[in-house]
Amino acid sequence: MSLFAAASGAMSDADRRALIIFLIIAVIVFIIIALIGFAVRKTMAFQMKRADNMMYNVTVAHVVNSPKEFKRFGKKKNNRLFYRQSLIPFLIAVVGLVIWVITCAATDNWGINPFHDISDLFFAYDWEEEGLFVNVFGLSLLSRWPSVTHTPEFLVEHIPSYLCFIIWIVAIVYYAVVCQAYLSRHVMILRRARTVFEKSLEDYKATRDIQVKGGEPPPPSD
Repeated sequence: MSLFAAASGAMSDADRRALIIFLIIAVIVFIIIALIGFAVRKTMAFQMKRADNMMYNVTVAHVVNSPKEFKRFGKKKNNRLFYRQSLIPFLIAVVGLVIWVITCAATDNWGINPFHDISDLFFAYDWEEEGLFVNVFGLSLLSRWPSVTHTPEFLVEHIPSYLCFIIWIVAIVYYAVVCQAYLSRHVMILRRARTVFEKSLEDYKATRDIQVKGGEPPPPSD
């Protein structure tokens, strides 16, 4: 405790603020990563179960009888499902593209950038401000929040850009989930191809097949 107290006493107010800001940002980043990891695990578990359901009937009915056949059949079904699921995010993205084309044609401005216009709705900070960072234990940390250079504002003329941005982000996230689902099913198909058809002698005893009954010996034959 004495070392910690001595270190705290040696820190200036700017260093303390920088350390607090760093800890807050670290906690927020950790929570976001944890939530994303939880969502990824849930998606993987669901899609792996779906791969089992997808291959159950053909396996039980012995339509496939070897790991090679299992993987080939599973790959075909997985690719077809991936194609069908991928159509949805691409159609969503096309809707955003149509809105962008109509807006550009109506305004006679083909330089509209929805990814730039969306910045209207967010704060902007001066990260080049002098004295913004301090050195704490060899690390360059924020000493205070930077000055605000732009406050959020809603511009009616940028509504099409806002819509395009939201639609494209939804399409990107949707497609990322579809890709993750495809990989999860692929992993499960490869795993099942090894386990469903494998033969194991673990806990097997050869003497189980030999039935020896005690009693008197059989009478001699005539």
